[in-house]
Amino acid sequence: FVQFDVARDTLPGVTDKSGEPIANPFKNPLVRRALTLATDRGILVDKILAGYGTAAAQVFPNGLPGTSANLLPEAPNYDEAKRLLAKAGFPDGFNLVLAGPAGRYPGDAESLQAVAQSWARIGVNAQPAAAPFSVFNTKRAAGDYGVWYGGTSGEAVDIILHSLLASPDPERGTGALNFGKYRNEAFDAMLARAESIAVGPERNAALAQATELVMADQPIIPLYHFHHIVGYGSRIGSYVLHPRGWTTAMQTLPATE
Repeated sequence: FVQFDVARDTLPGVTDKSGEPIANPFKNPLVRRALTLATDRGILVDKILAGYGTAAAQVFPNGLPGTSANLLPEAPNYDEAKRLLAKAGFPDGFNLVLAGPAGRYPGDAESLQAVAQSWARIGVNAQPAAAPFSVFNTKRAAGDYGVWYGGTSGEAVDIILHSLLASPDPERGTGALNFGKYRNEAFDAMLARAESIAVGPERNAALAQATELVMADQPIIPLYHFHHIVGYGSRIGSYVLHPRGWTTAMQTLPATE
């Protein structure tokens, strides 16, 4: 996904076309929506991931418990994106640095280039800035970025919603991955209600409704869910793939003579 810093008044690397600092454009949901409409997920999946991925519209792949069947990836709409940018006060677009890790996730650095090319079509000039994950992570924590590529994984939808999109609150333990400091009290309340329901269809429906509400505000742009690819040799009898992509010896059974 692409994640926005929506908290600070100005952001590093975000300027007008003449290079002068501007007020944080990502505070405006119209700008976030415009950039979403200007993101071509099909190119990312087909070209960057060579087909080994699925375009994303929410934090977990559609069909898993807690996901919404109503959230589907959209084709880019550059004309509408330009209209929204103009309505938000940026008819000529603006400049930004689009940061991300290199080698952390499949297609991460290449995705920065592809997203930048898409955004250029609506006048948003994005300069890709890929760095080794340790460097990227340190700089992100220090506030050196205004918008960046990120990724996450987990065993359940509520775990990711709790960490990635809930308002940062150390006492409640929410927002650990919400580096953009996004806050939405209505979403927080809906998520808390969903988490209070026993595991089952009612809880899944409540999580889906909470997801629909928060994704309408576009605090992140989901890009893709990459497919896991596993190979093993003749000495391995079978291998159970961990859903988070981890490789562990405990999941391996040796071949029998």
